[in-house]
Amino acid sequence: PSSLRKAHIQKPNPQFPKLKIKKPESDLTFFFLSEFPAKDMALEWVVLGYTAGAEAIMLLLLTVPGLDGLRKGLIAVTRNLLKPFMSVVPFCLFLLMDIYWKYETRPTCDADTCTPSEYLRHQKSIMKSQRNALLIAAALILYWLLYSVTNLLVKIEQLNQRVERLKNRD
Repeated sequence: PSSLRKAHIQKPNPQFPKLKIKKPESDLTFFFLSEFPAKDMALEWVVLGYTAGAEAIMLLLLTVPGLDGLRKGLIAVTRNLLKPFMSVVPFCLFLLMDIYWKYETRPTCDADTCTPSEYLRHQKSIMKSQRNALLIAAALILYWLLYSVTNLLVKIEQLNQRVERLKNRD
């Protein structure tokens, strides 16, 4: 029996020392430290993607011809949503700073100094940053377009009402 116990005990490898994990003060601290670093910005990008999608759909609905009956309601809804959607601008600036910080602190990896898997991971990281930068640009441009189109449609509606009043007066 003692020979069996010795066979199952492994000697520590000096190349790979055991990591000492510090026990967090509370379960809440453990939750925040363990869950978010792995997927630190995933939720932010999902929110930005949905926001850009909503902006694109509203812009499409406002500019599609043939929806004249719904246009007044769509303009009212869009005007009410423009202020909450304005928060996309500082949010995009925050995410842009995050991309810049990750770019500046990213370790360099050349094909000569890295293993193929490290090089692939480095290239994936760069492509992910570029994709996220495009998403930021799309969200900002779509917000600007939505704001401009909504203002133009409101002015057109006001001018149409003015023309109707002038016709009724004559």
